[in-house]
Amino acid sequence: MSLTEQLNDLKQQLGQEIPREILMDIGQFVQGLAQSGIEKTSCQAGDSIPSFILPDASGKMVSSDEILSRGPAVLSFYRGVW
Repeated sequence: MSLTEQLNDLKQQLGQEIPREILMDIGQFVQGLAQSGIEKTSCQAGDSIPSFILPDASGKMVSSDEILSRGPAVLSFYRGVW
């Protein structure tokens, strides 16, 4: 099964589980973000960011400077505690 087919299947599943009104609200929110031009002011691949200290997945505090001293890094944000 192609990625497109998998995504279409997922969209159908979500459509069955999430009320149409909520899907419409999400769509309007995403459209509003796109129209705001936020992607033009957001960090892009290769951009520098300020140093920071944050907890890793296990709760240990990690410094961005420490990580970057070992080479390039990828910063990934995720929502939830699942």
